[in-house]
Amino acid sequence: MEKNIFVPKNESIWISALETSADLHGQKLISALKTQGCELDFVGIGGVNMSKEGMSKLYSSEEFAVMGLFEVIGHIPKIMKCYRKIDDLFKTGKIKCVILIDAPDFHFKVAKLAYKYNIPVFYYISPQVWAWRPGRIKFLKKYVKKLLCIFPFEKEFFRQNGLEVEYVGHPLMEYLDFDFLDSLKKTDNSLILLPGSREKEVRKILPIMAKSCEIILSKISNIKLKIVVAPGIKRELIDAALDVDIDYKLVDFENRYIEMAKSKVAVVASGTASLECGLLRLPSVVVYKVSWPTYFIGKMFVKVSYISMTNIIMDRGVFPELIQDAFTPENVASHLIKWMKNPSLCENIREELLKLRDRLGTKKASYEAAKIILDNLNGKKNFGVLV
Repeated sequence: MEKNIFVPKNESIWISALETSADLHGQKLISALKTQGCELDFVGIGGVNMSKEGMSKLYSSEEFAVMGLFEVIGHIPKIMKCYRKIDDLFKTGKIKCVILIDAPDFHFKVAKLAYKYNIPVFYYISPQVWAWRPGRIKFLKKYVKKLLCIFPFEKEFFRQNGLEVEYVGHPLMEYLDFDFLDSLKKTDNSLILLPGSREKEVRKILPIMAKSCEIILSKISNIKLKIVVAPGIKRELIDAALDVDIDYKLVDFENRYIEMAKSKVAVVASGTASLECGLLRLPSVVVYKVSWPTYFIGKMFVKVSYISMTNIIMDRGVFPELIQDAFTPENVASHLIKWMKNPSLCENIREELLKLRDRLGTKKASYEAAKIILDNLNGKKNFGVLV
């Protein structure tokens, strides 16, 4: 065996998460597995949060923070090297199960490698094949032992397509203390920007957000602007991306929920943060911009009417969505000015979003997922997991 092959000292669970939000979900899941008595070690790909739980990292998730199909091309050599290292790790016989969190474009190859060595795969936060690329269902049926889905409507969809699936609840419902956050007083004329968790997102999206703020300031005085900074995003990048003469307060990622709850309105890059805005009942304009080739290819396959999960779950456009050419400073400012000058419009949105919490339910996702994974492993005599 080559000296540079990483070999865990003990039998381990592989768990990988490529996004900032997935890293948080991975941290919670590892903690829940430990709490329920799992004695295996953890190894995989993740960020600072999964590291805090003692996971040994083969790679850091920040190394794979790319956006779309064509943005990925430049990272192909690094990705292929990573797959080779994962293959070497799996063939050691030390990995007793694989847990994949979201990111299907990367993780499907990992699932195939696990299958090659007869390692069971649990997919936590299942791929959204109901939204696009339904052909992936056949792949999931072959290579994944069990899907652990986080949206209630997904369970029936996957079950009808012959997959092993359980609804475990949404991880965000574990993180958000609604009683406390709802009690916080909102700051007048407060606007919070959530430009994404990847450098390329911030470079593309934040300058347009900032220009919309300039327009708003010309119409409404005394705007209090806040910008949420995701882990790994440097202050210099924020300053360079803004390039406008406006005052703002940076919000550490760990404090974002409090500052979001105290804000009147938001502009948010499509992703987990847009669902967080929905659950916090924060009137938001959802925006996104990728390369045009990526966008056109995506349009060919997408089967849903909305891009933000808040709108998808609510089955209506509660939040305006501005994508590609529609994402302009003028369009963003138009929505925000209308809301800030008409508080009753914001209140209507806030009332509507109470239904979003009801639809996601009260299950603790990490606990439910951990229990299902350990129950499955305990059913296999050769895994030797003690709980």
